[in-house]
Amino acid sequence: MNAWMSGPRRALGRLLPTGSAPRKALHAGKEAAKTFRAELQPPAPEIVREGPGLTDYAEWRAQQPPLEPLPEGAQHTSFLVIVERGPELDEETVLAVAATVDSVNAQSSIVARTLVAPIGTPLRDLLPGAEEDFTLFLRAGSVLDPNALEQIAKEHRVDPVRRVIAFDSDRIDGEGERVSPRFRPSWSPETMLGANYLGRAFAIRTSDALQRNGLALDDHGVWRLLLGAELSEATVGRVPHVLLSEPGAERLTASHHDAAMVAAALRDRGEEAQARVVDGVVRVQLVPHTWPTVSIVIPTRHSRENLDRLLPSLATTDYPAFDVTVVDNGGETEEREAWYAELDLGLPLRHVWWTEEPFNYSRVNNVTARGTDGEVLVFLNDDTEIVDAGWLRELVGMLSREGVGTVGFQLRTGDGLVQHGGVTLGPGGFAANLFAGMAPEDDSLLGPLRWYRDSLAVTAACVGIRRELFEEIGGFDERFQLTGSDVVLGLDQVIRGRRNVVIPFDAVRHFESLTRGAHAPRADSFASYWRYQPWLAGGDPYSSPNLCRLTEVPRFAAADDPTPLELAMAGLGRPFRSSAQQSTISEDATALLTLATITAEEVDAVVASHRATTGRREVRTINWLLPGFDLPFFGGVNTTLRLADKLARDHGVHNRFLVNGDPANEFYESAIVAAFPGLAGSEVGNYYGTDEGLAAVPPADAAIATFWLTARDVAKTPGTPRKFYLIQDYEPSFYPASTMFAMTEQTYRLGLYGICNTRSMHDIYAGGYGGTATWFSPAVDRELFNAEGRRERAEGEPVTIFAYARDHFRNCWELVFAALSEIKRRYGDGVRIIAAGAKYLPPSADFIDLGLLDYRATGRLYRETDIGITLQISRHPSYLPLELMASGVGMVVPDSPWFRWLFEPGENARTTMMTYEEVVAGLDELVRDAATRERIQRGGLATIDAAHSDWDAALDGIYDFLCDPEANALPTAAPPWVSP
Repeated sequence: MNAWMSGPRRALGRLLPTGSAPRKALHAGKEAAKTFRAELQPPAPEIVREGPGLTDYAEWRAQQPPLEPLPEGAQHTSFLVIVERGPELDEETVLAVAATVDSVNAQSSIVARTLVAPIGTPLRDLLPGAEEDFTLFLRAGSVLDPNALEQIAKEHRVDPVRRVIAFDSDRIDGEGERVSPRFRPSWSPETMLGANYLGRAFAIRTSDALQRNGLALDDHGVWRLLLGAELSEATVGRVPHVLLSEPGAERLTASHHDAAMVAAALRDRGEEAQARVVDGVVRVQLVPHTWPTVSIVIPTRHSRENLDRLLPSLATTDYPAFDVTVVDNGGETEEREAWYAELDLGLPLRHVWWTEEPFNYSRVNNVTARGTDGEVLVFLNDDTEIVDAGWLRELVGMLSREGVGTVGFQLRTGDGLVQHGGVTLGPGGFAANLFAGMAPEDDSLLGPLRWYRDSLAVTAACVGIRRELFEEIGGFDERFQLTGSDVVLGLDQVIRGRRNVVIPFDAVRHFESLTRGAHAPRADSFASYWRYQPWLAGGDPYSSPNLCRLTEVPRFAAADDPTPLELAMAGLGRPFRSSAQQSTISEDATALLTLATITAEEVDAVVASHRATTGRREVRTINWLLPGFDLPFFGGVNTTLRLADKLARDHGVHNRFLVNGDPANEFYESAIVAAFPGLAGSEVGNYYGTDEGLAAVPPADAAIATFWLTARDVAKTPGTPRKFYLIQDYEPSFYPASTMFAMTEQTYRLGLYGICNTRSMHDIYAGGYGGTATWFSPAVDRELFNAEGRRERAEGEPVTIFAYARDHFRNCWELVFAALSEIKRRYGDGVRIIAAGAKYLPPSADFIDLGLLDYRATGRLYRETDIGITLQISRHPSYLPLELMASGVGMVVPDSPWFRWLFEPGENARTTMMTYEEVVAGLDELVRDAATRERIQRGGLATIDAAHSDWDAALDGIYDFLCDPEANALPTAAPPWVSP
């Protein structure tokens, strides 16, 4: 076995034991792939791979599954294919044109119109009168995959706001073999400045092409068309399949004519720029109206070798107004102070000494940056060297572009190899430097290394950011000690809809080793996991699903590569588990019978303890008993931590978090701090539900159960005079009438004091079960969920619907999916449906599947949404409808008496019976009736503003209830029969 696979294979061995159903499924999939390959080509010796991924294009193609067709009866997109031929109609040209036209005529389900024209023909002569939805510009000899137009049509059907749909391509060599594939990232406007990275592998709305005058049918004109189309992340789609094979070699060298065109296109957008061709790429140097002041921050451990190289090179910088601060944690001495005093480099240079321990790289940069006043901040490692005097003008110019968050350079080592070409997430389960170890002149599956790159992040070895954007996110995240905060700096820009740009030219050298983060503190690995997770799970948009996600040097993805998320979890000592339902209710019940047991005598002891504990008793320590959890940012776990954080801040409570049976204290401690930094320093441990394990739980003034399985443990735990139950949903309804239902419902009869999330839950617990309880009304984080800057839908735009795609029975996903599918069938391009939460959608779904999102990114998504649907079947509506309402979204929700405290039918929500016909009718009404939809949107905003906009206020009474539950319990008028 190759050494690179031994770690992942061991991890997967633990995750997928021999003989398990998942292991058998994985083996079957691999065997099927082998059989498919064997049918396509003669048997060949097994390839021994060095490292993850594949290097053979044919082998990769053999592993690709068949493409999903358009649904039957789907509304078809129409296409015009313009075939560009040479000026002379010789035999070779005729054959090339015929090959392209034949491939268009051979499309599997779509009939397209083909138009052949000589190179250089003005587009205005070709497009007038064209009524097709999309146009493709193909060179003669190019061949479309038989399913190409169908796949483009499917992408258009799924998201009708797309104005350009890009796809992947390869080349046909002299032997007729398919070679040199080119995989496209998501929309990358800065890459488009230096080269037309889409080439001809795209379809553009014909109406957009018609608006451009003075363009010709050639490479130059097609590039200019894309530059002038005012495209965005939302309007450019991507089909990550090789749908086009082109003849000959790819043209990768820009001309001076191209450079002038790029500069003109930028001027048309109001951006002044100088452009010239360097290394075959258009090098763009944007010129702001005024050059902002710049403050450069350089941390060092008083490395004279590094500073003697960097500072003189920095003195060559050609920029009108900048200052430099060196922050030195090497220890202040008279000799070192004298060394700084004697520096005479002509630089506006100052130095400060850093003595704070323990050392925190993020804090060093933050504190030093706050002591400067430049409008732009640039962070430089001391082991860098400036090799281009114009570097700072180029960096700051790029920062002036609208939508750009951070900018850095492609960093090269002392011997000229690439050290950093942007940050990608995936290798080793964490972050890595793209293209590390490659030569700058190399090509790759993502295109030449000399192209500009949009990236998830750029390294802080050299990164620039506007001060207001830096301060907006609070600077570098100080939960990272040494590594990872620069990655998060970039991710925070992506979350806010901005881009991070890597300039590819040799301007800054970096003398660090090629291995990134080899000595990262383990705490940084945990902190990184919590911030990287959405991209580890969902992929890097600036890479490609066709690429191996485990390598810095682009390689083909292999069917048997472990996923980055699996590697990350294994590296943190956690098993990787799918969030889909894994077992039957009967299996769960059998496994939990002995864990959930409690005797009548033990329940009586809880009641007796509460009777004996009278009056107000200040709570100084709380034991929180939690089940194991994977995400601290959502739902009940987040509310638990939010309440603990408030009790610590407002009342000085010492929180002790004890996880049931899971000795992964480091993991949970990092999770808690990732969600609520104020809980840093809280005690985190684990416990076991045996009598001996519960007896070992330290005493506390109060113990709080947070889930039905921990309620029994709280009841049996000695050493706590008062015992509470944080009830956040009617958990028996998670199961049908069964042993599981019975065990869960019994936890409401243990005599615990109830802290109920919503009045409905209070009515159930206090009225139905006779418990002593209080309640709070949930709120939303208005910094994330608000309607500020909400984009109003323009006339003729599709209505956007959002659905929480989580395959769990209490979310009624089957009903949601069926109703949305019918709405899509009825309205076609008139609606776009976005699903997020987990990757559960079948390939045939006509929905935009965003998978798991960083919770910080959801508010921006909701502000672009018109209608939301949630069909929670338990007696708690979840937080999602509140967050959507706070963002100005009109909701379709169940018509349930348990939700009347929140939803007013027809006023702030469209309520519906829980039947297919009625759910469809509710959605249909809000799609058709803009006035009703807008009234409900306004009503939802008013409801949130009036009663659900302040979490601190919502939780204000909980501490007094903990100190004296009998005196502070809230009454209920609900009768006992509200319980089943």
